[in-house]
Amino acid sequence: MPESYEEFRSWSPRQRSGILRGPDGRLRALLYAQQFDRALLEQLVALAERIRSAEPEGAFRAALSRALRGRAAALYFQQPSTRTFVSFSLAAQGIGMVTEEIRSPERASLVKGETTLDTLLTLAELSDCVILRHDDPEAIERFAWEIHDRGLPTRLVNAGSGADQHPTQALLDIATLISRFDLSRTDPPLTVGIVGDLRRARTARSLSYLLALYPTVRQVFIAPPDLAMGRDLVTALEERGVTLVETTEFDAVIEELDAVYLTRMQDEYGETSETVRALFGNYRLSSERAARLRPHACVLHPLPRREELPIELDRDPRTRHWEAVHRGRFLRMALLLHMFGKDTTDLS
Repeated sequence: MPESYEEFRSWSPRQRSGILRGPDGRLRALLYAQQFDRALLEQLVALAERIRSAEPEGAFRAALSRALRGRAAALYFQQPSTRTFVSFSLAAQGIGMVTEEIRSPERASLVKGETTLDTLLTLAELSDCVILRHDDPEAIERFAWEIHDRGLPTRLVNAGSGADQHPTQALLDIATLISRFDLSRTDPPLTVGIVGDLRRARTARSLSYLLALYPTVRQVFIAPPDLAMGRDLVTALEERGVTLVETTEFDAVIEELDAVYLTRMQDEYGETSETVRALFGNYRLSSERAARLRPHACVLHPLPRREELPIELDRDPRTRHWEAVHRGRFLRMALLLHMFGKDTTDLS
C-alpha cells in the first residue's frame, strides 16, 4: 500500500486500482477506464440492459426505486455538462438516492478562499457518493487518495477529468457496440475507427482502454498529426498486444471500419492552430463518406458535436449516438448499484 499521496501518484492507474476497491472487491472509487475488467464490464452491461427493459410498473423496477433509499449523492460539476449530469442525476434518483448539485464554482465556498480539496472533503462528509467532473485530473486523484487514507466510506465517480478520462461515457459507448457486435469475433476481427482530436479527447481515450479488454478488436486511430493519440495510451495498447493502426487518412480506411467513433475538436484544452482547424474538415463524416461505410457499420459520437457529424445523418440507421445517450442512465444506475453492493438479482 502506498504511504503517501506522492507514492500513490507514482503508481500506474492499474496499480492504483487495488486501493480504489473495497474489501469485497467492489469499486469504491472509479477514476479510470483501466479499472474495469471484462467480467465487471459485461456484468454492468447486462444489469443495465435488464433495468432498461424492465416493465415500468413491475416488481423489479419497484425494487430498483428503493434500492439505495436513504443514500445521498452529491454532483459537483466544475465543467459544463448536459448529458452526463442529467444522466447521473436521474440514475441516482431512479434507485432511490437523494441528490444535491453544485454546477458552478461561484456557488461554492471556493469564492471565500476554500481549497478545492476542502470543498470535496465537505461533500464526502455530507454524502454517500460524490460524482465529480473537473478540468484537472489531479483533483480527483488527490480526492480519491484522501478518501482512502482517511478511511471514509464515500464512493467516488469520475464524471470527466480534464482531457484524460471519462470512464462512464466509455461504458455507454461500448455497451452500444456490444449490442451490435460480437467484440470477441476473430474471423474477421472487428475494426473500430476512432476519429478526430484524439490527443485531447478523454472519451476516445477511455473507450480505447475498454476496447482493449477485447484483444481481437482492431483499433484504428485517425487524426491529424498534431492531434494524434497520446503516446502513453499507444504504448499501453502495444504492451497488451492490441492490434493498432495510426493514420492521418480517413478516406483510406473508411471502407474497412465496422464502427466509427467521431470526436469534436477539444478547444477547451489548449490552443488549436489555424492550420489544424483547416485540416479538421478531413475528419468529418460527410454524407459522401457515410455512403462508403459498410451496411452494418455503427457510428458513435460522445456529443456535443459540431460539423464532424451532420444532423442529417441522424436518420441513417447506422448512427447510434442517441441510442448511447439513452443507455447512459441505465449503465450509471448499474454502476452505482454495484458500488453499493446492490447489484444482486433481487436487489434485496
